[in-house]
Amino acid sequence: MSTAAAGPDGGPISDVPTEELRQTVVRETVRSGTDPDEAVAFYRAVYDSPDFAVALDDTGFGFRSRATGDGRVSLRTSSVSARRAGLLAPQRQYLLAWSVEGNVTIDGDRDEPLGLHAGVPVMLPAGRPFRVAADPGTVHFVHFDADFLEAVSVVGTESAPMPLGFPVVVSPERLAPLQSVLREIARPMLDVDVVDGDRAVLDLRLAEAALDAFRPAPDELDLGVPVGTLARAKAYMYAHFDRSLAATDIAAAAEVSVRTLQEAFQRQEQSTPMGYLRDLRLEKARLGLQLADARETSVAAVAQSCGFRHMGRFSGAYLATYGEYPGDTLRGRRRVVAVADRPERTDPPAFVLG
Repeated sequence: MSTAAAGPDGGPISDVPTEELRQTVVRETVRSGTDPDEAVAFYRAVYDSPDFAVALDDTGFGFRSRATGDGRVSLRTSSVSARRAGLLAPQRQYLLAWSVEGNVTIDGDRDEPLGLHAGVPVMLPAGRPFRVAADPGTVHFVHFDADFLEAVSVVGTESAPMPLGFPVVVSPERLAPLQSVLREIARPMLDVDVVDGDRAVLDLRLAEAALDAFRPAPDELDLGVPVGTLARAKAYMYAHFDRSLAATDIAAAAEVSVRTLQEAFQRQEQSTPMGYLRDLRLEKARLGLQLADARETSVAAVAQSCGFRHMGRFSGAYLATYGEYPGDTLRGRRRVVAVADRPERTDPPAFVLG
């Protein structure tokens, strides 16, 4: 049943003007230059890599990066004229990657490092940092928002979205359909004027193709990473964030005492378990509000589906975190403005396989 859209305080509003309804914003961001310090700062921020560095020589330096997407899925191209390396830890994203030219090594400090090959997508390690070393050249990426890909993975089932584990490499037979989809939809996905329903279809097709290619059978998955206290606790939160949870529930799921759980979160997340859970619920609520239609749901309905029971506290926490009221996100006022204000396009490297 449809309900009225919600105002800033979570209550209903009478009418929502058509021009204020949420639209899909597709942003294209291009960064380029010849300053190595600028490049280092940029890539450290994008991939949460505190030690990313470039090795300079006498041939000069240049970099160029383009990212095009809508927050759920983005296509990215990165070209750097120097060797670069760093420990990458992209948060709440799943990354497909393949090289165009130049050798790229993943996890070179491990027993079985991985090399990227031209036109052959791999799923970069998820849920842990990984080290990358790359020669001068170009690499293509597909960034999937974790909430989006996890939600797509359980469509048609009764399972709750949870963090996904993927093999890094799969057989050429499993990759072929994904490569075909990438060739078919790359051009419209790079078109910032393809929005709303058309954009959603492209996002879904690429997400499903990636899942079909990399979703492992139960006996195929070997991440080589021990499941620790935080991993168990986070998996439980992601599966049950919509329910009423106490620290004792999370500790029991993580198989530790409440004190041990609190110490682990304080040490590794600089947060408490309940603080982490609140932030997770806020992230889920924001995604729900961004994807919802203001004519068909309300702020209260989305908040309650994410585990919030007190609308006043939810609204205040949301405003403090995102700088806008949840009702503004639902109606998409900022998104409509952002479409009109996007910068002119330039011509970075083409997004191609191989």
